[in-house]
Amino acid sequence: MNNPEDFPVDEAELREWLMERKTRTGMSWKALGAESGISDGTLSTWGPGTYAGNGQNVAKRVFKYRQMLAAREDQTADEEAAGLTNGPGHVETKTGRRLKGLMIRAHTGSKMTYAATGSGIGKTEEALDYCACVSGAYMITLDPVTKSPTAVMEETLRALGARPGTSWARQMSAQIMELVRGKRRLLIVDEANYAAFDTLELLRAWNERAGLGICMLGNEELHKTIRTGAGLGRQHSIARLNRRISQGHLQDMSLDEDIDAYLDAWKIEDSEQRALLMRIGSTPGTGGLGEIKEIIENAALLAFEDGQTLSHGHLREAMASRATSYLRHKS
Repeated sequence: MNNPEDFPVDEAELREWLMERKTRTGMSWKALGAESGISDGTLSTWGPGTYAGNGQNVAKRVFKYRQMLAAREDQTADEEAAGLTNGPGHVETKTGRRLKGLMIRAHTGSKMTYAATGSGIGKTEEALDYCACVSGAYMITLDPVTKSPTAVMEETLRALGARPGTSWARQMSAQIMELVRGKRRLLIVDEANYAAFDTLELLRAWNERAGLGICMLGNEELHKTIRTGAGLGRQHSIARLNRRISQGHLQDMSLDEDIDAYLDAWKIEDSEQRALLMRIGSTPGTGGLGEIKEIIENAALLAFEDGQTLSHGHLREAMASRATSYLRHKS
């Protein structure tokens, strides 16, 4: 890559490249602006040659944009050559079937269920697959910003394909209940361990008053919160939510059967390689199936760069590269 500050870029050549890209892709100026980080107003005048400002400054930014696209295309080509684009999509596992069962129970029975699992077990992937396969299932994801009742209502309306008819919390909640009442709808709440007490109570109210199925997914903290109120400071008040929970599931790591199914899907047949990846996936504190996926993908790229088939050594090198460090030792 080159730094455009070190030499003058060819403005005319870059303008021609930009116009060709716009024609070839059919992208609007707005889309090009969003992808490049350059305002569409600037691009729409600089590209045709009517820009009144400093064209060299724009050209430098377009030059960086083109280099970014080239790097992305090179990475994609390497991934294709390494066979990563032909990797497995959704992989059915024993744990996945249990998680799907919780979603189905909440959906078909208008119940509240939850799954509290360790990292990398695949709960988010199972939720996305469920929403893709059935009608009437929607998903929102909480985080430290979207854990309040108001934020959750806004996210839920967006997931349902509706716009808030008001900014008043009471009316937004009523709008959601009107949209789902009597229609066998499911709301999957991912990262529900972030939910504040009032948010959990809001979900309970939607289930109780409108029959909205609720399936909450999160880490092990979610189980403690639902069962004991830990972290909420409302141990006695959590009883109402507990009473509405039809079924829950607690699991801290991937099952051996899950890992076997995952390795089969990735066509990892070598016994030494399987044993190594099984140890990784079943070690407490690792990323489970997600960690295995990252290692396999990185190892496949290393094998491609070496012009070899995937080996045990590539897997070990990929493991090491997941957390490289250079430390200055004291003498």
